[in-house]
Amino acid sequence: MPDLSPQLHAIAISGSPRAPSKSRLLAELLLRAFEKTSGATTHVIDVADLPAEALLARAPSSVIDEAIAAIGDANIVIAATPTYRALYTGALKCLFDLMPPGHLRGKACIPVQTAASPAHFLAVEYGLRPLFESLEGLPVPGVYATDDQFEDGQPNERLSQRIDQVALAAATLARAMGA
Repeated sequence: MPDLSPQLHAIAISGSPRAPSKSRLLAELLLRAFEKTSGATTHVIDVADLPAEALLARAPSSVIDEAIAAIGDANIVIAATPTYRALYTGALKCLFDLMPPGHLRGKACIPVQTAASPAHFLAVEYGLRPLFESLEGLPVPGVYATDDQFEDGQPNERLSQRIDQVALAAATLARAMGA
């Protein structure tokens, strides 16, 4: 019997101004989990690679327009960021500020945040969740990871399991919404 479930498309927005970054790594691992378990197509947008003048709404840019359109076409949206000033990066916020109202409607949204310590673990709840909700996205429980959860630059076993759990929850939600 053929698989009649809709194709999932997951997009990760890397809000880190630096490469490589732990937040981007976690986003990439989530995308791989979607590819492996759901056959999803995936894409990464690096905010640091977007034209700064356009990101600040000072100039038009087809690159920004294409990034926003790609986000609009996704079923699953990941926002991955290091913790800056107890929240997320300004570059990530700039991209979200350019999205039209309702742009994340019907999308499963995954917050991913990294930090040096657990001190700001609620930033996912008071920062990224409201950011998604302001554009009518449906946040799922995300990933907050600290430096001590990485071994030789890779997530430890417990963090890897968390990534798989989050991917499963988001794929289930996206499918339930009719992907």
